[in-house]
Amino acid sequence: MSALARVTKTSIRRLHTRQLSSYIRLSPRVSEALKNREPVVALESTIISHGMPYPQNVATAQQVEKIVSEYGSVPATIALIDGKIHVGLTNDELERLGKSGKAAVKTSRRDMAAVLSQKVLGATTVSATMIAAHMAGIAIFATGGIGGVHRGAESTMDISADLTELGKTPVTVVCAGAKSILDLPKTLEFLETQGVPVVAYGESSEFPAFFSPRSGLRAPWNMQTPEEVARMTKTALELGLQTGQVIAVPIPDAFAKQSAEIELAIERAVGEAAEQGITGKESTPFLLKRVVELTAGASLTANIALVKNNARVGSQIAASLASMMPGSFGARRSYSTAARRLKHSGKHGTRPLVVVGGSAIDVMSRIDSSFESMPITSSSYPGAVHTSVGGVGQNMARAAHYLGADTVLISAIGHDTYGTTVKTALDDIGMNTAFLQYPSDSARTAVYNAIHKPDGDLLAAVADMEINGMVSAQQIEEAFRKLAPGVVALDGNISVLAISNSIVWSYLYKSCVVFEPTSVPKSSALLNALSFIKRSGSISDIASRVHIITPNSLELARMAAVALELALVETAPLADTVKGYADALYSLRAEDIGHALTLFPLFPIQVVKLGEKGVMLVSPSSNDRTKPLIRHIRPRKPSLVINSNGAGDSLVGAVLASLSKLPVKIDSEGCVEVDPETLDRIVDRAQKASILSLESANAISEKLEPALLEED
Repeated sequence: MSALARVTKTSIRRLHTRQLSSYIRLSPRVSEALKNREPVVALESTIISHGMPYPQNVATAQQVEKIVSEYGSVPATIALIDGKIHVGLTNDELERLGKSGKAAVKTSRRDMAAVLSQKVLGATTVSATMIAAHMAGIAIFATGGIGGVHRGAESTMDISADLTELGKTPVTVVCAGAKSILDLPKTLEFLETQGVPVVAYGESSEFPAFFSPRSGLRAPWNMQTPEEVARMTKTALELGLQTGQVIAVPIPDAFAKQSAEIELAIERAVGEAAEQGITGKESTPFLLKRVVELTAGASLTANIALVKNNARVGSQIAASLASMMPGSFGARRSYSTAARRLKHSGKHGTRPLVVVGGSAIDVMSRIDSSFESMPITSSSYPGAVHTSVGGVGQNMARAAHYLGADTVLISAIGHDTYGTTVKTALDDIGMNTAFLQYPSDSARTAVYNAIHKPDGDLLAAVADMEINGMVSAQQIEEAFRKLAPGVVALDGNISVLAISNSIVWSYLYKSCVVFEPTSVPKSSALLNALSFIKRSGSISDIASRVHIITPNSLELARMAAVALELALVETAPLADTVKGYADALYSLRAEDIGHALTLFPLFPIQVVKLGEKGVMLVSPSSNDRTKPLIRHIRPRKPSLVINSNGAGDSLVGAVLASLSKLPVKIDSEGCVEVDPETLDRIVDRAQKASILSLESANAISEKLEPALLEED
């Protein structure tokens, strides 16, 4: 690796592993985006509190955030609220700022400590927003205009803190230049002295003057595409330069026509300010208010238009930058998830994938870090709560769906708010929800509620999962009759009866059956179901009727023990046989090999998850299907582990997606026909899905795409 490559890698790693200050509070969406390395755009809040009247200020702020989202990035409006720097605001917080107006402290660098220590409401200027964005790890900031050198600064020394901040904080600021109420030549000269690159964005090399696209001054640089600016920003980060960058975007042409009228109003307002002795931090609010009055609101309309335009450009630059970063969010989807499902389903005459399993709402609470050194007692604590849709069956189905499988989830939910949340979340990504079941009016949607200590360790959890055992056998039958699935996945959360019915119907429809044990206690559910089928005589020979199991080591051991207890397999393998395999496969544990050999007559394909050690894969030999072929699929390593909750489910979902795209063939003995090389490739590629989810704040990463399973 070259010296430059090492510097680049180190610089980027530092950007993404920044230790957040205890004063920073990220919104759940911004936190998720930063952890996933999605594009994020910082937005200031002074424009909300001091820039325009309520409720127009709040409506504009919401519209600007919407524009950032529409152009591919996550908006992060910043304000100081109750002693914390909030990066990403709720609608209630935007309302609070809008209604507070000038009662909110206009907060620059000099004011931040005082505002935070006194826990008053602070609206961030360009300089404070830059500081907060940099602390949070956000590289792109979109605003209206920057401050500058005021007229007469040679005697008043009135120079905006924005300029000095640009000289020492590495954030790219997308703006409409500086207002003509300032001394623009001296402003550009000051930026040059500070080492700040100024880029005129678009066709013209002229530095824009906020309301006017022209100032008569030439910018040092001209760039015309988001990619050019992103490439410059990336290079600056790699070099470790500690200066910001100004990307000056001219006001849209439709509003530039009013610039002459607005400039006249500005000159008149400047004269009035001088006559009244208005200077310092009060001058800009006075001038802007007076200009709005003199132009009968035309300047405010133009102001809003240029802010929205800057948000669009900033979002495009952030998205471009994200796609260039190592291990980044990369190219964003060019079609919706629903469209993708239609686009990728039905290939090669394949049949749908049906997942029968649990869905739940995961409520993850974490006590605030300020209590890290204190004993946690029976009390209430401030902290952060994150709610998401989860459940093993839902996770597997979501992963397979993202990866292009034509997926249907059969799961039980309640007639309650959480049930609506689950269904809406699946509808939003375009998954077939026609077979979600409502067992009764009183049944509650499953909830997993975990409370974590400040250091992240689990303090306690409550799992309300009773509804997962209520999946109806009758509705499973209905689904099979309507869908004739090619692959059926079952998780250990559902009842023994539901598992039994699914296996019998899979046998009748020649479907490939995959079982995910879910946990050690629930792993025995499949063995009990097979024992029930054997006793009832529903299937004459139950061997190989469940074609693939996906346990971890502990679940594998439990399943082997229960299979022996229930006489579903005859005996455990001889010690010498196990030793022979273990000697040849020294990277695998002899215990795991022994358990796998015990279960091989019952489950001919086993995908055994070994965590950071990779996967043990067992399948019939190509030459003799009665003999197992065992191999170790080496692990793929994540660059950063953020959330391990859905890694295993992502791997299984990826295996399901790959299988669903193959023409499913069941031989005369009931075994699924997949050659060892294809299986190796499927499992190795599935590990990529697992890695992406490890690196995501979500249980199932939204980066999963069909192409992931098509790459070597």
